[in-house]
Amino acid sequence: MNCPSGGPSQRGKCPFYIVPDDPLSADASVKHCVDAITAKNDRLQGLKEDFYQIAYLALLEALPEYNPSHPSGASLITFVKSRVCTRLWHERSKALSHIPFPTEPSDCSGCTGVCCRNPLVAELTRQACSQESMEDEVIRRLEAENLRRYYPLLTRRLSEKEKSILQLKFFEEKSGVEISKTLGVSEGRVSQLTQTALEKVGKAYFLLSFAKNRNPYI
Repeated sequence: MNCPSGGPSQRGKCPFYIVPDDPLSADASVKHCVDAITAKNDRLQGLKEDFYQIAYLALLEALPEYNPSHPSGASLITFVKSRVCTRLWHERSKALSHIPFPTEPSDCSGCTGVCCRNPLVAELTRQACSQESMEDEVIRRLEAENLRRYYPLLTRRLSEKEKSILQLKFFEEKSGVEISKTLGVSEGRVSQLTQTALEKVGKAYFLLSFAKNRNPYI
């Protein structure tokens, strides 16, 4: 069943599924919602990752606010879906109303795109990259420490093969060829599983970081 394109007013027709106390169980539903609001629009397609994070933020904010005794009698799924859908369509409208910064036209042939950027944007990007601060380095180190600390929790939804690939690639520093031989799969499959595993870990880390911000004792 596809989500309707009529906006939040049609959300009752959208499929949605979530298990209490397990935000990641809504992953397929969130992807479905994001696909629906970004369909047939190249600009919105490029913002899919942003919309995923926005949807999960709405979901995580909604879960502790749900009251099963509310007079409306709304179920958890209905309540969460309403919050996620409304937030996504609101952000969609904002994204569509935003006018991208124009780029300078270029008459060079075979351009890779770098020379076509607006010169101000290019200079600001160069400055940002060349003036990395000590604070940024400290933040990166803290993030790395957190990643190591919570690694078992972050990888609990990975398949055994995905866990093995991350272990071999990032902890034992094996090459794609070596991993392929060890696991008995093609190099292409190794690459595919690596990407899938990293996406799962990244999403779990995002959710954990949000939860820690709400409760520093986690």
